[in-house]
Amino acid sequence: MSSPSGAADATLSTPSARGNDSNRDAALATADDDDKGQPVIDLPPLIEPKLDPFASRPPRRSFLAPPSRDPPVVPPRQVAPASEGSPLVEPMPDKATRPPVGSGEAEQRRPAILALVSWLARHRPVVIAAAICVAIAAAVAVAAYVLRTGPFAGAHRYPIAAAPADPAQRVAYFQHGADAGDVDDEMQLAIVYAKGEGVPQDYEKAAKWFRAAADQGMPRAQYDLGVMYERGRGVTADPTEAANWYLKSAQGGYPLAQYNLAVCYTKGQGIRQDLAEAALWYRRAATQGVVQAMVNLAVMYDKGNGVGASAVDAYAWYRAAGQRGNQSAQQRAEYLYGTMEKLDQIHAEALTSDVAKSIHDFSADGDAVSAAPVTEH
Repeated sequence: MSSPSGAADATLSTPSARGNDSNRDAALATADDDDKGQPVIDLPPLIEPKLDPFASRPPRRSFLAPPSRDPPVVPPRQVAPASEGSPLVEPMPDKATRPPVGSGEAEQRRPAILALVSWLARHRPVVIAAAICVAIAAAVAVAAYVLRTGPFAGAHRYPIAAAPADPAQRVAYFQHGADAGDVDDEMQLAIVYAKGEGVPQDYEKAAKWFRAAADQGMPRAQYDLGVMYERGRGVTADPTEAANWYLKSAQGGYPLAQYNLAVCYTKGQGIRQDLAEAALWYRRAATQGVVQAMVNLAVMYDKGNGVGASAVDAYAWYRAAGQRGNQSAQQRAEYLYGTMEKLDQIHAEALTSDVAKSIHDFSADGDAVSAAPVTEH
């Protein structure tokens, strides 16, 4: 399997006449047999019934309301009749009927406070248990921050930048971290053995450490392990196993695996043949900057394989690949543009702009082995 960047240079001839099917088919850059990408149950809410305004009975008091604090009923005070000629003297109000002192804002909050105190008293065990849980969680958080312990601590990680420059020392350095279960060091050790840097090239050991990192869910390692199974390096060649690892890596978002998986779907290699599924994965890889995925997706639109035939869509994806250096794709785009009506040309240019905005070029950040095949020396 050649690199996506290399496969992107597949020749696409430019037909000299409009509608020349033979020239067009000859220009389509489908992947050949040797080009499959690069290792590259709830209770209802409590609702109080509405009160009948014409009911004779008093309304039912809600159980959530605070206890009643109506003043005690005091019998009326007997007042002697006033004698004739004496001035009328109004009786002084009884102390029990006087308005409470301090009936301002604080007094208005008093029923709510009393209700809260009453609720806490009735649910004391729950309150105590909640307080204990909060205290324990706070203690664990402090301990994890100070001591760097707990379920989130993970294995000791060895920064790649601190690796020795000497190849032999790098092998020992990565070996120590890989033995401790560090997924990054497992990956780096696999690359060392695959390339033969500082050690004799050993595909069996490379496959072993690619699998160790792949089993921990690293998409890059899953992709490389798929390449090993596809090419039979360090393991017995198995197209089905290769497609399975490409699928896991592709689902993890690794663009080169998405491209290889699309090729598998295109050819029915290790997996059922499904051109619609292939187009889906070509698009996902293309939006991450895999040039050959752009070319193959354009071809599918050009020929109507797995998708509806559309010269406008084909033009947009050919242009995207052409803007990244694929001259054959650029030439095919120019030919298609010349065969379009004026309105289609306007739509094609608008779609080309949308496609360009949708692409976020993949940056391997040092993943050189993923961008190029693990070649034999």
